Amino acid sequence: MNRPSTLRTPIPADGSEHRPQATMPAANIAPSASTSAGMPVSPLADLDAAGRIAALGKAFQPAPAPQSPEMEPANTPAKQHAKHPRDWQRDVANALRPYQSRMLKTLVGVVVVIVAGWLPVRALLQTTSTEAIINARLITLRAPIEGQIDRLTSVAVGTELRSGAPVLSILNSRAERGRVDSLVQLVSQLEGEIGALTTRQAELIKLHQDYASGAESFRINRIAQLESRMAETRSEVAAATARHEEAQQNLERAQALAEAGTGTLVTLERAQRDATVAKRTLEALGHRRNTVDVELVALGKGIFVGDSYNDRPQSLQRADDITLKLNEIVADIGQRKSRLASVRTELAEERGRYARRSMAALVAPTDGSVWEVMTSPGESVVLGQDLVRLLDCSGLVVTATVGEAAYNNLHVGQVARFRFRGESTDYRGRVISLTGVATAPANLAIQPASLAKEPYRVTVAVPELVKATRCSVGRTGRVTFGE
Repeated sequence: MNRPSTLRTPIPADGSEHRPQATMPAANIAPSASTSAGMPVSPLADLDAAGRIAALGKAFQPAPAPQSPEMEPANTPAKQHAKHPRDWQRDVANALRPYQSRMLKTLVGVVVVIVAGWLPVRALLQTTSTEAIINARLITLRAPIEGQIDRLTSVAVGTELRSGAPVLSILNSRAERGRVDSLVQLVSQLEGEIGALTTRQAELIKLHQDYASGAESFRINRIAQLESRMAETRSEVAAATARHEEAQQNLERAQALAEAGTGTLVTLERAQRDATVAKRTLEALGHRRNTVDVELVALGKGIFVGDSYNDRPQSLQRADDITLKLNEIVADIGQRKSRLASVRTELAEERGRYARRSMAALVAPTDGSVWEVMTSPGESVVLGQDLVRLLDCSGLVVTATVGEAAYNNLHVGQVARFRFRGESTDYRGRVISLTGVATAPANLAIQPASLAKEPYRVTVAVPELVKATRCSVGRTGRVTFGE
């Protein structure tokens, strides 16, 4: 805003007094060149730039209060020119202070214009896509068996699924289970046979124990009997030895009498006979004692020696027969147990096959969402029929189209940045596929052929999108190639 201010002219160099001029608006004191028409010269014409700026600053200051002539300092040109340089700088700063805000605004405007002009230019210099859309591969779940979709399970399009989450169930009430039933019957039969053989084994073991204890008792009693007979034989041998000695003495007396002629021949013959009988009796008892001794030694070794039986008695022979039968039963039980284990393994496998043929549960192989449901609860399906398509959200990619010139500057592995439309956050990625104008087969939810603004197609992997909690397939944006 312009306001009137008084202008004080400098004192002439001769020191003569001057009269103050009338006040005039500050806008009218701008220096002007002298004219040849005799117009008055501006009072600022003889000043340099610093003086003019100082005069302008003073012109815009309010007029000072009138002072008495005694207190008014002498304003001489010598003092005016003797000002310190800092005073001039202060005067210049005071003169420019009203214009500082305007200069600041001007500077800010220039910066805004430069930035606003650089951003479009920078965007024109960058290689960007014409179209870009979030895409993901499809996983098709097919029917592993024939049957009907379980009415208790249903899934809706767009449902978010975690890896291993149930999707659908198929029930097959007509699954063949004849093999399972026959194996169950065979297992029951083998278990019954093993039980019967085990019972027979227990009975034979008990019977064998009875025969074995009887044979042992017989052996003990037989040893006692033989020891008693051995003692009896020893006594008989002792008696026979005494009779043999007596007969031998009688024979010697009879021979002496016969030689002396006092004895008869009959007496001598009777004495010889008694001596021979006693000797033979003693020998027989010695043989009997040896027989008993041999039998005792054999019994000590577990061998029975006798006239009416062989080396083993009847009880031990029965025990041996039972042992053979027990061995056969043990072998039969082992064979049936082995067979039973094999049949049970086969039964478990057959039950697993029957379970897979009678019911199948489809689960999500990875994190994703339901893209398409091609069946409904209660519907009959056949083996290999497509049922559900899932989005593989663990492998999100960006499908983009670019112009021919931009496509020729791209290469696989090149750095790229994706930004959702309407947002300012960039997601870093890299180029993984350049299909160009070819319609490359791809198991993607959104076919690249549906992007029709440009024929050259690019696939970009953006790992940061995979880390997001939601599967943003179908959202659009822009891809900028390069750092």
